[in-house]
Amino acid sequence: MNKEIDRIVISLKDEMLQAASKLIQIRSVEDPSTSSSDKPFGEGVSEALEFTLQLGKNLGFQVKNVDGYAGHIEYGETGKLFAVLGHLDVVPEGTGWSVEPFGGIVKDGFLWGRGAVDDKGPTVAAIFALKAVRDSGLPISNRVRIILGTDEESGWKGITHYFEKQEAPEYAVTPDANFPIIHAEKGIISYKITTKRRTQCCGKVSVRELRAGTAPNVVPEDAYAKLEVRDNEVLQQIKRFSPENKARVSFTVENDVVQVRVKGKSAHGSKPEHGINAAAALIDLLSQLDLNDKGLKEFVSILNSKVGYETDGKSLRISGTDCVAGPLTVNLGTVAMDETQLTAVVNIRYPVFYSDQMLSNQMKEALKPLLVQPMGHLKPLFVSPDSELIRILSEVYRDVTGQEATLLTTGGGTYARAVPCGVAFGPVFPGKEETEHQPDERISVDDLVLMARIYAQLIYRMLSR
Repeated sequence: MNKEIDRIVISLKDEMLQAASKLIQIRSVEDPSTSSSDKPFGEGVSEALEFTLQLGKNLGFQVKNVDGYAGHIEYGETGKLFAVLGHLDVVPEGTGWSVEPFGGIVKDGFLWGRGAVDDKGPTVAAIFALKAVRDSGLPISNRVRIILGTDEESGWKGITHYFEKQEAPEYAVTPDANFPIIHAEKGIISYKITTKRRTQCCGKVSVRELRAGTAPNVVPEDAYAKLEVRDNEVLQQIKRFSPENKARVSFTVENDVVQVRVKGKSAHGSKPEHGINAAAALIDLLSQLDLNDKGLKEFVSILNSKVGYETDGKSLRISGTDCVAGPLTVNLGTVAMDETQLTAVVNIRYPVFYSDQMLSNQMKEALKPLLVQPMGHLKPLFVSPDSELIRILSEVYRDVTGQEATLLTTGGGTYARAVPCGVAFGPVFPGKEETEHQPDERISVDDLVLMARIYAQLIYRMLSR
């Protein structure tokens, strides 16, 4: 370990936290309503990209904005290219916070806010790790880019556009998961499930509004339905309902209108078993009622019987596992209704050795006659434990932390898939709480500094190899 680089990166702690805090204060959730040709993902995301590029420029690096879709901060003139892949967009804040979601405050030894751990805090830490290497004045023979993605949470159009215009690195890491090293990632695919509404006259319950969830890759903690109920027996049936997953259900009744609110617990879509799915509970309730819409009745009945509270895909007949990445998971992410159509989106993380085509075939068969359309597919990732990249990362992690670098797998999807040879490397250390995509997202200041120290040594290693 280079001790001078380590000393410098530690000395940059306060400056790093200040920059990360300011970046968190930008609400960089994709917003099509404010998008334009030079701001393809909306005002907030564009502001975050411009802020971070300006940060890199102020620190003395070369920067590049690639058509508003992404950008990079670069050090070095010649040689092999190594990259750190971060992203500046975040999922919506949701509810249940004890602090301002976009306050970016430092409190109780933690940096708080949406993006603190996923992925603004770690991206800023990587930038200051690069500054520490540059400030050391040590000779280098290669190049490093901190690549700044902009829609990692919603479709990867930004990073795809970036690599259509810019060279791919020989090796890359992304600080968007866990330490020590994640060498395999499950395949990810979402399915949009739709059907038409078909109103009939004989049902006792009319559904006026229905919505649940904010994004396919988040376990929905809130679900809502507005019902018109003209039968007291049905009203009592609604009030007696008790969901199987311990979600909390509340009701307000005014004349014939019943408003149903379901409160669950959010979690990352790659770990749906850690959450309490409010959408699943609401679908369960609706499936038990005499609905005055044949299309809706069929929709909720099929979703409840084939997906329901399950997170393993058993009733869909797609459950399974492999010896590398582990079991398939299913998350019922969003449910919505408009005047003519019903829509749900299911997010699936599948083992490395699954066939995505067979998976799609089975989803369509299991959910008939609903329309099932695959969307947002990311193929699995696998980097051999014997590769040079894994060896270098293992040595750097051990040198800085004193701990052995065990290899991990994940159901999460990171930018490591966007390059020929990349892996996820941090920022969450073993045994630490994972708060991404949840209320009160936060990262320990000490862990953020330790991550920067590890990345500084890694960057120097790649620049001088």
